[in-house]
Amino acid sequence: MVIIPDSKWYRDKSTELDVSFSCPYANVHKCPRYYASIYMLGEVNMITSIEKEKKLELDTLWKESGIQAIIAEEDTGIAGSDNKWSSFSNFCPEVSFTYLNYYASYLSKYADEIDKDSRSRIAERDNLDNDWRYEWSHVSACHFSDCSAYNQVKEFNDKGIGKLDHIAHSNIVTLVTRMEQCLDVNDPSGVLHAASNILETLAKDIINNDKIKNKTLGSFIGQFNKESNLPSNIKSVVENIYKLRNTMPLSGHGSTNPPDINLHDAIVISATTKFIVEVEYRSRKI
Repeated sequence: MVIIPDSKWYRDKSTELDVSFSCPYANVHKCPRYYASIYMLGEVNMITSIEKEKKLELDTLWKESGIQAIIAEEDTGIAGSDNKWSSFSNFCPEVSFTYLNYYASYLSKYADEIDKDSRSRIAERDNLDNDWRYEWSHVSACHFSDCSAYNQVKEFNDKGIGKLDHIAHSNIVTLVTRMEQCLDVNDPSGVLHAASNILETLAKDIINNDKIKNKTLGSFIGQFNKESNLPSNIKSVVENIYKLRNTMPLSGHGSTNPPDINLHDAIVISATTKFIVEVEYRSRKI
């Protein structure tokens, strides 16, 4: 059976596995294979190359991570010559789809026109949508959950919020991941929305009263301030982040106005929110 690893195949498999429709670690800061795939495409001039300063930063990050490929057979690579690239190996499936049209870890071209013509006739007979056999000799379909780097990458990224994972409510851990994903895609309004939800969840968990379970943080902020172990000046930050979310377009409410928040603001809000969560929960273990 010929598998056509296009967007329909990917979404169907994601639905079957009950996972997201894209890899949560498809980012140069979260996955060395994603980075290597983007980098290699830039090296062969298929896309814009990564700037030297950024490459140095990322090389240092992944060298220190301990999860880079050690042997050549496991490393991401492109074989061939200028404009005649013959194979793409150990590729991130998210990257290969974006630039090569299929979710695959390995793709190879035909050795000659005879093989290509022969397989193309078979593909024409089978009449499958998006059939890769017109262009490729071999394509190894790959969903992100099957990527050989996925488990290590997941463990690496889980460590980033691991200290919260063991002390905070599970919903907060999920929201922290969502907040960081918004940072990765340059969505500062999304960061603010997630941060506000984190703080509201924190407050409800700390107070632990069914009467406020379905209420907004603004309606019981006074009670939270009484029961919180945060320093007074930090308590005011919690309220300020929540109030900002209530007025900022694209941060959880409808508005036709453009948001007045930039990525630098979002980075500060994200870091502050995680700091607040850690201080609040750790102080309760003393």
